[in-house]
Amino acid sequence: MSDKVYYFETLKFLDKRKKLKEAISIAHPNFALVKYWGKNDTEENQPAMSSVSVTIDSLISKTKISENSSSKDLKWSLNGREQNDLNRILPTINYLSNLYGTKDNIQIESNNNFPTAAGLASSASGIASLVTAFERYYDLQLPIEEKIKACMLGSGSAPRSLLGGFVLMDHLDHFRCSQILERTEWQLNILVCITSAQEKIISSRQAMEISRKTSPHYGKWLDINSSHIRQAIRFIKAKDLLGLGRVSEENCDFMHKVINSSVPSITYKNRMTEMCIETVKQLRERGHQLFYTVDAGPQVKIICEQKTSKIIKDAILRQTIVPQIIDASIGMPPQSL
Repeated sequence: MSDKVYYFETLKFLDKRKKLKEAISIAHPNFALVKYWGKNDTEENQPAMSSVSVTIDSLISKTKISENSSSKDLKWSLNGREQNDLNRILPTINYLSNLYGTKDNIQIESNNNFPTAAGLASSASGIASLVTAFERYYDLQLPIEEKIKACMLGSGSAPRSLLGGFVLMDHLDHFRCSQILERTEWQLNILVCITSAQEKIISSRQAMEISRKTSPHYGKWLDINSSHIRQAIRFIKAKDLLGLGRVSEENCDFMHKVINSSVPSITYKNRMTEMCIETVKQLRERGHQLFYTVDAGPQVKIICEQKTSKIIKDAILRQTIVPQIIDASIGMPPQSL
């Protein structure tokens, strides 16, 4: 069946079915253990490299879609505030609307139970929950390829939040996302050290382009990706926490080296970030199994064994001035409520 025939057959199907009165879905952010930083295609928002992540359970993005009966416009509110700039969600909405012929006026209400745009992957979970709610609202059965495409248009890391557990997003295989381990296969804890709740001054998308164009280390950053991906997959399958920690910390540190060496230089870490990292290293020297990772923001994520999670949390609170630590475990795929 040609794409054109498929499109019109889809429209006939949509004309016959009724959409729901409303749809509510939740999704969880994911933290990259082998990160991507930089785009191959800025228009399609496609990462320049593969990545490996872990989905988190305690942090939640919730999206509600309902009919907008007050106007003919698309309306979007984020954490209770109506958004005048819809650019963050329009590529995703337009892609799905054009594909399925859905041109209704809808109201989108998005809420995060954690700081937004602060280096905690709120865009990933937010877009994943939006795509899931859209699918539920229009009673669709979206192929995974279309979910990935729709998510990526909104956030390059959002496709990884479509799966729970440890996830590979392979840029050499059309950004296919696959689960390396399910959440129940390796039960670890993630301590999320909130060192600042403020929004980032420079977004990840902006900073990636600056780094791609100006960092002297960007070429090497591309070159090490495949090696780090192979190592991370091997250590995850072997449930080797220290091995995974070595490659994840090396990857994290190199990404921030690229970011810092950009022109102008960009810094996401703060003093408390460095204090948390130093404490992690001290705890590891004392025999604890744990490692850190830091994304494009100042928050520190500590991955550790469940049996030592409380000891590590108490040590971080005692030896640093971090104001908040969120306890988390490995998370699930998006759900419709």
